[in-house]
Amino acid sequence: MKYDFVVIGAGVSGLSTAIILAQNGYHVALVEKAKKPAPLIRGFTRHGVYFDTGFHYTGSLGDGEILDALFHYLGLSDRLEKVPFEPDGFDLIRCRSTGFELRFPYGYERIRERLLEAFPHESRAINEYLQTVKDTFNSFPYLNLNPDLLDSGAPKGLNGPSLKDFLDRLTTNEALKWVLSIHCLLHGVPPEEAPLAFHACIAGSYYESVHGIKGGGRSLTKAYESQLEKLGVDVYCGQGVSEIIFSPDTSPAGIRLQDGEILNCRGCISTVHPIEFLNLVPTSAFRPAYRKRLMQLEDTIPAHILYLAIRAAPEMLTRNNLVVTSDWDLTGLWDKDPLNNRPLYVCSSLPEDSKGTRPGLIGIVPASRNETDPWSQSMTGKRPQDYHQFKDKIAFKLRQYIERSIPELAGNIEHAECATALTLRDFTHTPIGSLYGVKHRIGQYNPLPLTKAKNLFLAGQAIVAPGIMGAIISAFLVCGFIIGHKQLLNQIQKYR
Repeated sequence: MKYDFVVIGAGVSGLSTAIILAQNGYHVALVEKAKKPAPLIRGFTRHGVYFDTGFHYTGSLGDGEILDALFHYLGLSDRLEKVPFEPDGFDLIRCRSTGFELRFPYGYERIRERLLEAFPHESRAINEYLQTVKDTFNSFPYLNLNPDLLDSGAPKGLNGPSLKDFLDRLTTNEALKWVLSIHCLLHGVPPEEAPLAFHACIAGSYYESVHGIKGGGRSLTKAYESQLEKLGVDVYCGQGVSEIIFSPDTSPAGIRLQDGEILNCRGCISTVHPIEFLNLVPTSAFRPAYRKRLMQLEDTIPAHILYLAIRAAPEMLTRNNLVVTSDWDLTGLWDKDPLNNRPLYVCSSLPEDSKGTRPGLIGIVPASRNETDPWSQSMTGKRPQDYHQFKDKIAFKLRQYIERSIPELAGNIEHAECATALTLRDFTHTPIGSLYGVKHRIGQYNPLPLTKAKNLFLAGQAIVAPGIMGAIISAFLVCGFIIGHKQLLNQIQKYR
């Protein structure tokens, strides 16, 4: 079988890339190492509770907003039901040492009003921050559909200033800086490392609107699968790619699956982690400097996650989330000890996705990069006893942290199941099980969609940004180089 393009990796970026190409007449194959597409956002069910694993909420999905337009273009919207989060406070943010808390709303005017209520003497800083985020967000390719922004394939302004530098210039109020930095937790880069432009790209989407999807990531996965089938995309699951085969002119000629089967093609898009990508190509395919640059990319930190089956959902987590930090300090690595000094994120598994679904909670804290080193050579299902003892200890501490943060849970938890950084590593096929893959930080030059090899492209969260939005934007960006940016933008504009 010969294809126009083979897409490696069936996460959101790979699924979206395959659909865009197929809609434009290309014969496409999609290859996924896991047994089913979208392993990260598919979620799982335990004790009668459905848990989202990679999709909790997303921004800019309101009617006519950019993600809404992209979902329509991809043919997903008719199969999805949007669930708006609480406009007056989609995140309840709390600083434990000071007792300060704030319900962070969405909609720029709501945000402005809420911040001015909390910080009445900081109007200049608040107004300048919000205007800068809005303007910067609207300057990014494919967040803004103006083709004039695409004079190059990479977003600009990603080398500075940092979010911290920008906020330090605006104000000396530590509480306000904490509030305006809190959504660094959405991309895993602390404020002193995060380019202001990158932070605006992520946070700006949530400032427009915040939605979930009825049925969560499972419903989104089903919508993708239905569209792939409709478009005739061939999906190969259950085995990975062992190598990308090159023709004499150094362009892809095919890929070899792990069972030896070859899928011939004239082009290839890799959406896997850059280090995994390097394992698929001959050493001679790229210059040593490029290989070194990819090998030295720093990942975001990993996490420990606790999945809780509960009797009743706390009212405080109805269509919103809880974020707790120990103090104002969000700098450095967020893996402070003890565990309850680390930032905590808690969200609810929406129970309305299907009849009989029970309520649940998900709690996430950052993990130290070396906490699980003693068991790094083990694999899921084959861990030694001392690892399980470590995991039980983490689960106990995290459960205590969550119960102290949400008193309503006293006597309300029925079952708890823990995932560590090693679980994430094995599940996502990333080097350390990072929450958001490769960092986008000042001083680090992430790869571009175009490579030096003809018809070999890169997509995924390492290219643009993490999350549903970042993954989808990366798919459109890479397909723009294949189809033509102006043509693709004109197609999307029909849905705005």
